[in-house]
Parts: sequence; structure tokens; C-alpha cells
Amino acid sequence: MRSIQIACRLIVFSLLLAACQKVDYDNTVTGEGIETGTFRIQSPTTASTIALNAATPSAPLIIRWTAARPGVDKPITYKWIAVKKGEDISKYTYELPADNNGTATTLTITQEKLDLYLFSKGVPNKGSVELIWSIQASNGETQVLSQDQFQLTLTRFTDGATPFTLYGPEPIITTATVDPTSTTDFYQFKWQKSVPATGGPAVKYRVVFALEDGDFSDPLFSVASDNNGSDSALKMTYKQLSDSLDDNEQDDLSKENRLKWAVQAISGDWVQWSNVNNTMNILRQVRFYVVGKIDGWSEWKIDDPMQIIPDKAAGRYAKVFYAYLKLKAGNEFKFFKTKGDWNSGYGPISGSNGEYETGFNQGSGNFSVAADGVYRVTIDLSKNKVYIQNNQPGVIGEVQQPTWDVNNILRGYPVAHNKFMFLVNSDGTKKFKFNDGNNWNDAEPNQTRIFGMDGEKPGMLVSPGGDITAAGSPVSRLVWDGSDPQSLKYTTEAAHMYLIGDATAGGWDNANANLPELTYQGNGIWKGTNIPLTGTKQFKFLLKKGTWDFNYGSTAGEPAPLTGDIKEGGANIGVATTGNYTVEIDEYKRTYKVY
Repeated sequence: MRSIQIACRLIVFSLLLAACQKVDYDNTVTGEGIETGTFRIQSPTTASTIALNAATPSAPLIIRWTAARPGVDKPITYKWIAVKKGEDISKYTYELPADNNGTATTLTITQEKLDLYLFSKGVPNKGSVELIWSIQASNGETQVLSQDQFQLTLTRFTDGATPFTLYGPEPIITTATVDPTSTTDFYQFKWQKSVPATGGPAVKYRVVFALEDGDFSDPLFSVASDNNGSDSALKMTYKQLSDSLDDNEQDDLSKENRLKWAVQAISGDWVQWSNVNNTMNILRQVRFYVVGKIDGWSEWKIDDPMQIIPDKAAGRYAKVFYAYLKLKAGNEFKFFKTKGDWNSGYGPISGSNGEYETGFNQGSGNFSVAADGVYRVTIDLSKNKVYIQNNQPGVIGEVQQPTWDVNNILRGYPVAHNKFMFLVNSDGTKKFKFNDGNNWNDAEPNQTRIFGMDGEKPGMLVSPGGDITAAGSPVSRLVWDGSDPQSLKYTTEAAHMYLIGDATAGGWDNANANLPELTYQGNGIWKGTNIPLTGTKQFKFLLKKGTWDFNYGSTAGEPAPLTGDIKEGGANIGVATTGNYTVEIDEYKRTYKVY
């Protein structure tokens, strides 16, 4: 019975093709013949592979070409012709007329009709055929081929799935920050359902991820959708996404992950891709906080806590966090896991001498220090320990005498919490590292921390890292900068100190060659002697010519006295009487004097 049905369908299909071959002779064209080489194939492109989709039998396949230049008083008609690869196209065995009774420059055929046509040509069920094809133009007397001959592979109906689109998340252009350890935060991927061909296997889905500049033919990874691949959705926690990236060599948490994703609908041996793909840019960050009444903070602010530094050493990430804090005697603080949540704190349960037991939402009191100083505060969640130690970054290397001396590490000035500045003698080639202890033992979170240059990203610090070059000569200004706790940085440049203002020869022009320059004395002190200053005028200190970004002034009101304390961008210092003066500034002790 099925053979009779197929035979009948082929007879009907043959009659349709015969009907398409009737020509409407509209004598509106004049000339002497069809010009050869005047029309080209447009689509599909050569070497295309088209698999017919059993789930979309009425979907059209459209072949396009440009019009030929006509000649005699007869209209041009077109047909698609083809042979199997390796055969002579002049002896074509495949042919289909163009649309509009052969007069259009397109051929439109449904996938079902094309499947029947291939069957009539002996292509087996689910089989493929490789063709060489072209377009023939005819005016009834002359037949001319397009100057193109293209390759095309056609595959008959196998299984199939209907086309579908993505719903969300929509393309993420700006970078989203995610916690790679979170099992409660998640992305919800959703898309339109795809329907299998009648009688075909049920559709299963996979979400496929690739690098933004990569190719889905070589993806990073793919994940089955919810309900063992049956649902048109995938709930993926931040941790699952991060772990998948780590497992596929995307484990540098200091870098953005610029990704794109698409979905496969799979029915039997048919793979239908979503008709679009979406981008997503993420930056993975684990965050922990300190809240308290510490130097510079007048009150406890759980909604604006200080984010501290995640330890990225092997085995410590998301477990150990630390910060370098400027603390005064009696300052109190506490660790918190979640911004805005007083119930996510870690307080002291027991302990003394800088080592304490702690726990989530445990400890009735706060941590505190007995003396002013800079402290490294560390929380180790894997051991429920807190360490409060007199450690701060220092400089060790060829800029010391003797060199690389752990017993004489150079300490600088704490510019702010998690930021330190150093002045060192250098010839522009000397190497150094940062070290916050007095040894090279960094095996445990409560021991020394060593920082060096990230070999792939100069300007960034990693532990232990490579040697850094003190770039300035004869003095280098070095900065250890943890202002962004997720990306530790350093700077190294030539150090200078100038006077600028209408009391000086250079005036207020920050690029003037006549700005008086001080000489470095060591230990953070700069000094200049016999500097002419004009009475009733003012000046301040400039660290770098050509910019106002780096300058010191007095902490006093303007015009400030000739002796006092300095601060970044502070007040102008007044000069009462014209004369030659000695000027000193101590960047470490934050003082100045003019005499």
C-alpha cells in the first residue's frame, strides 16, 4: 500500500513540474541573442550542505541568481540543472524550472517536494547526494549557462526539529559580576520549544557555550537542559558556571569571561541550532567585608562595608581573605560575609595575642587592637580562624643594602587602607619584590605574604610572582595598591619633588622648567636649600610635572604656616617675607617645614 502511495505522489509531483514548464511568450524584448557570461548565481553559496528538516516540510528552499541579458523577441526562461559530482553538466540529469513559469530569477521549492524529487532520482531515505549545479537561461533558440558552477550537498529527510529562538537572558554587553562560589544565585536560560518531525524522537536540548571570538563547532562546554534535557530551560548556578569554566582552562579569575551561548535541539540524529546566539560577559569575584569603627570611619556601616582581599593562592580561594588596616588603639571591627546583612558576621569566640576562633554569626563581641599601627587582619573560613598581626607590605631586593635582606626590609608609608608608597634609591634597573614579613615562608595564611609581578600582565601583582624593576633613577617611587581588592596592582616610576606656586620662580605652571626641585635624603625625606621664595605669596608641593593629580599641601587653613602636616591636595603654604629658604618634606611622617 505504501508503495502505491509513493507512486501516486510521484505522478502528481511530475505533473506539477510539467505544468511549471509552460512558457508565456510575451514579446516585449528585442535583440539578437542571450549574451554569455551575463548572469551569476547568488545563493546558496558553493560547497553548501543542506539537510532537509522533516519537522518543517513546508519550509522553502530558495535558489537565487541575477538576470541574463536578453536578445531576440522572445522572453528568457530559466531552469536549475545539476549532475552528480564528477559528471558532465552538459548531460544534466537533475532539472527544475524557475518560479513564475520559468521567468523569475528564483527557484522556490518546499523541503517536502525537494525530498520527493530526490527520491525520484534514486537518493535513498536519509541519504545524501553531492551535486554540481548551475542555471540555464533559454530564449527558445539559444541556451546559455551561468558562468558559475557550484557544489551542493543535499540530504533527504531524516529526523527533524522546528526552528526556535532564545528568550533569555538577553545579550549581556556590560560585564556582570558574579560570585563563583554561590549555589543560590543563578542564571535562568530560556528558549522557545522545538517540535520534532511527526513520529520522530522527542527533542532534547543542550546549552552550548563558546568564547566570544570562538566557534560553536569547537565550544568550551555544553550542558543538558533541566529535566535531563527535556525542558526548554536551564537553571545554572554561578558555581556550576564557574566550575565549568575552570574545567575548560578558563580559570584566571582576574579576567573577564567574554562568552556566547546557543542551544541545540536534538531529535534522533537531527541537530537544530537556535536561530540566534547571545553574548554574556562575566567577572567572577568572591567578596568578604570588614565593618567597624576604625581609622577614618566614624560609624559602623553594614550597607557600605570595606571589601577585603581574597587570597588567590592554591587551596585558599574563597576560604581566606585579608586586609591591611590603619588602626588606632581601641578601634573595633568585625568580618561579614554579606553586604547589608548584620546576621552574616564573624566575631571572636575565643583566643588572644592576635589569634582567635570565630564562626558564622558567632562571637558576642568585636575584634580590637591595643595600640596604634598598621595591621594585617586575616580570616580563614576553612579553619574558622582570625589573625590580627603587625604586618604590612615592604620592599626587598636590589634596592636594599645589603641586597635581598629579609632582616632589613624597607617599609614605606601607608597612604590608605590597603595602599602603601615607598621611595628607594635605584639606577632604573634594580629588581625587587614586596614582602609583608621578615622571611620567605608563605606556607600558611598567618605567615608571610610575598608579591611579585604577574608575568602575563605587568602592573598586576600575584603571589609570589616575578621580580619587578624599579624604573626610576636616581630615586624610584613604588606603590603597592590594593584599593581594588580583586586586582592587586603596583606602580614604579621616577620620583621627584617640586615646589609650585606664585612664591616660586616657576609660578603655577605645572610644566614650567623653573620649578624648584628638592633632593631626596632617604627615609622619605626631600630637602632643598637656598630656594628663593617671594613674600606674601604661596606655594605647595608637586610630585609630577604636567599634572595636578599628585600634589601635597598643608592640613591647616590657607595660607598655611611654614611648619605643619601634609595631605594630598592640601592647602597652599604662605610665605611672609621674600628670601632664600630651606624647605623639607617628609612623605613618610607626613610633615613639612620651611626655614
